[in-house]
Formats: sequence, C-alpha cells, structure tokens
Amino acid sequence: MNKKFLTTALAISLSAMAWTASAAQSFSDVPEDSWAYQAVESLAKQQVIEGYPDGEFKGDHAITRYELAQMVARLLAKKETLTQEQQQTVLRLAQEYSAELKNLGVRLNEIEKKAGKTLLITELRVHGINRYDNVYRGNISKHYETGVRLRANTITTLNERVRLYGQLETYMSMNGTPMYDVNGTYNAPHNKDSQLHLGHLFTTYQFGQVTPSKSLMGATKNLIGIGQFPVKMGVTGYTYDGHFKGAFIQLGDAEKGGHFRFAVGRVTDINYDYTAPMMRGVKITKEEIGQLAGNAAAAGALKAGKTPEEAKALAVQTANQIVQGFAGDPKATYQILAQVLGNPQSPLAPMAKKLKRTEQGDAPFIYYPMRENVEMAQGKDEDVPAIYVSYIYKNPGQFEFHAYGMKATGPVGHICRAYGTALSYHVTPKFEVHGEYVKNMQKLPLNNEQPYNYVYGISYGKANILQGGSYSFGVDYVYSQAGSYFGGSGSDIADQYMGHIYTDWRNRGKKYGPMPAYLADKMGALLAGKPSGRVGGAKFYLAKVSYVPMMGLILEGSYGFNASDMGGRKMDNIFMFKATAFIK
Repeated sequence: MNKKFLTTALAISLSAMAWTASAAQSFSDVPEDSWAYQAVESLAKQQVIEGYPDGEFKGDHAITRYELAQMVARLLAKKETLTQEQQQTVLRLAQEYSAELKNLGVRLNEIEKKAGKTLLITELRVHGINRYDNVYRGNISKHYETGVRLRANTITTLNERVRLYGQLETYMSMNGTPMYDVNGTYNAPHNKDSQLHLGHLFTTYQFGQVTPSKSLMGATKNLIGIGQFPVKMGVTGYTYDGHFKGAFIQLGDAEKGGHFRFAVGRVTDINYDYTAPMMRGVKITKEEIGQLAGNAAAAGALKAGKTPEEAKALAVQTANQIVQGFAGDPKATYQILAQVLGNPQSPLAPMAKKLKRTEQGDAPFIYYPMRENVEMAQGKDEDVPAIYVSYIYKNPGQFEFHAYGMKATGPVGHICRAYGTALSYHVTPKFEVHGEYVKNMQKLPLNNEQPYNYVYGISYGKANILQGGSYSFGVDYVYSQAGSYFGGSGSDIADQYMGHIYTDWRNRGKKYGPMPAYLADKMGALLAGKPSGRVGGAKFYLAKVSYVPMMGLILEGSYGFNASDMGGRKMDNIFMFKATAFIK
C-alpha cells in the first residue's frame, strides 16, 4: 500500500470524531456568533457566572435557586460598581433569595459536587515522517514511519483548590515499522509499539485567594504542584517541550501578567541515545586507543609530506608505544594520549588520565566528550536531575516574554547550566514575530566552547481548534551548537537534526551500536588529523502550516530544509504530516 495514501486515508477517518480542547472565549459551547455571546461573555469576565469543569456554559440547563443566589451574592460584592437602578434590582433579588443566601455556605457544598467529576479528553493523532539511521547526504539511511498515537487525558477537580491531571499514551505502527520513542535507551530498543506510557501525572494546589479561570485546565494562578508535569522552554519548544518529574511552585497567573515558577526534580524527556556518552562516557580499550593514536599519527605524517610507508611505520610505532606504555610508563602514555586527543593544556588532557587496570591486564580509557568527572553508573535512573526556574510575562494577543534557566545537578552537574530568553510579538492580530536564545554556561571540550542556540521566525494566522476554517503558517531558522540541546524538542524534525544518532555506528571493525553524531564525528576528525574541527549541532529552516477543517480536527505539516551541522555537512530535507482529533 502506498505510504502517502495510507497516511491520508487515516487522517480523513478522524474527521468523524473531532472535539474541541481549548477556547479563546470563556465557554466552548457559546460561539461568537451566538445571540447570547455578548451577555454571557460580559458576565463571565465580571466573574458573576462561571461554567462547568469541562469548559462549557450549558445554557440550556436549568439552574437551582441556590445557584441563582450564588450569582446574586457575587453581584452584592460588586454593588459599589453598579448604578443606582442596578443596585435596587440586586437588593430586590437579595430579598427574594434571602433564605438561600443565608444557607449558601452549606448548600454550595452540594452544588460543588458537580465539580468532582473527572473530565476525559481523548487525543488521536495520525502521522507520517522519515526516521533516519543516517541523515547526512551521501550516506542517507532512512525508513518511513506511519503510525497512530493515542492519548487519554484526565482532569479531576477534587475541590476548589486541588486538581489531579493524568495522561496515558500508546503508539501503534500502521506500516510494520516500529514506532520511534525518544525515551528509548541505547541498551534497549526504541520500539514502544502498543505499550502504555505515562505522559504526566501530577496534582496542583491553589494557595491564597481562589480565583476563577477560563482555562480548561482549571486554576492557573498561585500553584504548588507535585508529580510528573509538563515544562516548555521558550515560545517554540524546540529546545525542550517535555516533562519534569518532581515538584514546583508558581507565583502569579500563567494566563496573563507575570508569573514565576521554580521546579526541582528530574528531566524525563531527554534523548537517551544522544546523552548516554555525556553521562557515562565511552569505554575504549588500550588496543583501540593504540590504533586510534596510530591512525592519527599517520594522518599527521602524510599531511607533513611523509611517504605512505613512513606514515604506516609511524602508526605502528605509536600504537605499540600506547599498548606497551600501560605496563611500562603510564605517565608517558597520558602525554601521548593528550597529544593525540588535543594538547596537554586542553580540557582533554585530564580525561586521558582516566585509565584503570583490570585483572585481565586490560586498561580501558573512559572518554567523556562533554565534560570530565561525570559519574552516572549503569542501571541508575537515566532521567537527569535538574533545577528549573522561569519568569514569563504575557499580554494576550500582543506579546509574551520568557526568561528561564535549567541546571543539571548531581552526578551530571558538570554538563548543563543553561539560561535563555524568548520573545513573541504580534505586529498585527494575525502577524507575529518571535525569537529565542539559550546558552550553556558550561565550557564543553567537544568543540572547546560554551555552546548556544537561537531561533527566529515569523507566523501568520492562528489555527484555533475550536474554529473550523482557521489556519496558520510560518517559518523558523534554528541554529543549535552541540551541547546546547539534550533532547525533548517539541518538533520531531528539530530533534532529528539537533540530536542526530547513528543507529548502528561501526568504527575500525568494531560495532558500537547507537552513537551520537557529535561523538562519532569527533572520532572521525581525530583520525583525519583534524582535532580542532567543529562537529555536531545543526542549523536549518523549519516551515510549518496548520489548518482546522472542522471544529476539533487539526491538520499540520512541517518541512525541514537547508540543514547542515556545524562543520558544514549537509543533511537531508525532512517532511512530517500530522492529523489530530480531540474526542470526549
């Protein structure tokens, strides 16, 4: 079956199951063209009326005298803002419902039982994308992935202050190709097909004054949370748009104005294949070190004008010095390794001293490409311990500003200490420009730099899942140096560019399995006698278009193009199609 036909057919089949998930207006069942829209919206903004936990107003439902009394009580609290005639009307209503107002504190407990129900929102997504074993042109190896992601999202209001949020998801392949999961480890396959996976599970408590919210998610102001909760860095989420396992406190309203958030715990949605060498290093035996040193010495000799025979002889001599040095003069071995991997003054020199003898006489060299003294033992939880802090200011429809930082702690604390800022600005109601910048303040030896990444782009329109016929399109430019990205991007295309993995890397006749491109390319540069060459990272354009053909169904297309790594090697263009329906 043609893969494009299959993807399209699956997308069309979603149109019969669409539902809305969020709203720009106060209530999802009161559209802007409704005769009651202005009146209902005005009362909602004044906090006189409120809807149900599922975001609907349910205007055709009858209300009790106690519910009407609750509205009167809110009007009485606003009496000073009313005209004389309006005040008299409210007072007459207060007299009519005096008994209910008197017992309101007791009777409201029964009314609020309606809010104790769990809201279930099912999200069904069909997608198609190329997955790459090697994304570089001239060596491209890929397969096409067509699949379905099913998510069950729950929101439970326990009382006016406490809510519980849950998300379970599963992946299903539609063309026999295993579904890719970024959370797969380099010791386990990425195939998570038909397995349940926990997206998030957390509870929040609103402290201070209880304030109503238009958000389907409930309270958005002054929160304490614990569990596994979503975290998005910047306005695009290219750097990280995943989950954080721990606890957080938030001061301020996330919907408008400024809010501050502090979280401590573990980052869960990282690319484990990409980060494994950073966290545990790569073990190389003395024979492999000798061969690496010999090849590097030979490459240098050829570059200096020596004959192939002289270069080969030097390679053998250097390799023998390395192998014999372990038994003879370890100090001399360190110096040779430092010269091969850089120079005695470089950050690589201390790494060369990480030589350990074994009972068999072997002496593995632990090479840490990003930072020395990182010790995370095999079998430990591979989620990275971290602290996250952010300040976001929003003026809805006009602009939003982000400032944030994330620092790895514990055994991997030397790898990441990143800070960033982002801005989104609406030039017109539909035309928006944005940009963001993130820098890792840890100087990493891979390219001997403090890596950074930045994004700038434009967009037009707004694809509102509630509004059929709405759309948006735009394009971004992404520049990401190796060591500024660790996985968890909100874009599958960006993740394949910035966190590229050779799924079956082989070198000098040895099979290493999954190996990050930045590390494999560094080894290749050393063998070529170019240890100073820049490796890893990515720079590319990403075009996006979204269209809502009917309420509850959104179609999205993304196209990555003109991509290369920091060394200038060209990458393949990548296209991804998604169709997502929300069902309740």
